[in-house]
Amino acid sequence: MKWKKFWASSRSTIVSAGIALLVIGGLFVIFNALPANQPAKPAEENKPEEQKQEEQKKEQENKEQPKQEKVSLPTKYTVVRGDSLWNISTRFYGTGYNWVVISQENKLANPNLIHTGNIFNIPKAEVQAKTYTVVKGDSLWSISEKFYGTGFDWSKIRDANTSKVGTLSNGRPLIIPGQILVVP
Repeated sequence: MKWKKFWASSRSTIVSAGIALLVIGGLFVIFNALPANQPAKPAEENKPEEQKQEEQKKEQENKEQPKQEKVSLPTKYTVVRGDSLWNISTRFYGTGYNWVVISQENKLANPNLIHTGNIFNIPKAEVQAKTYTVVKGDSLWSISEKFYGTGFDWSKIRDANTSKVGTLSNGRPLIIPGQILVVP
């Protein structure tokens, strides 16, 4: 009789304690079963197979294309498979932002549509660098995402603005709202 009363009044507490013991025991087993000093896998191993294949394909295409020597501008360029105006601009001017100059020079109706075998006039042009005024909440990562589509190129912005970008005590870059940064 005593056990029935005890069980009825303490049932939820006993069940909760049992579940807690199982969870703690499971965590103990997991953390002690896994090696603590296991080195992280290199980034290459963590990439999906499709991404590895895509990178290998790009490397192969780069090997197949002849290395461009210093070319005096203006010149002509024949479009190869996989080209874009951005890539062509980067090849000749060192920045993709001059794709507009190539498009205007060749009077392209749709600059997003170019074909293998097209011959473009590559005019002499000034390298167009963009500027950006820092606003509250910005970081080099977020600015890089806006301009390049990825935050991983933030170091390009830092390197182009060495006199403007400070460094915090933890080594991270420091930018201040109102600063005007060059975005290469």
